Amino acid sequence: MEFCIMNDNYPFWRNCREPGLCRHEIFFGTGNRRLSIEDGLVVFLAPEMHNVTNYGVHFNRDFDLKLKKAGERAWIDYYGKSKEDFIKRYGRNYL
Repeated sequence: MEFCIMNDNYPFWRNCREPGLCRHEIFFGTGNRRLSIEDGLVVFLAPEMHNVTNYGVHFNRDFDLKLKKAGERAWIDYYGKSKEDFIKRYGRNYL
């Protein structure tokens, strides 16, 4: 089972892998993908919500930002950290 601290938010994302779902690391680029995996900031998306349609997270900036905001909130709550701690770890904040 993969480590995930995100709350389930069906139909947008699931917090556990199920058949047919794609893992998506919420934060990506220059080391942040690895941090997302370490910190449990991954979600599981239906292919159409991932990268098969224009409204999937890879093509829809609003959905991407919704995930990033939810991820930052989950990280702060789960780890008992601050917004400033999040910025130190991920380079910026989304709240």
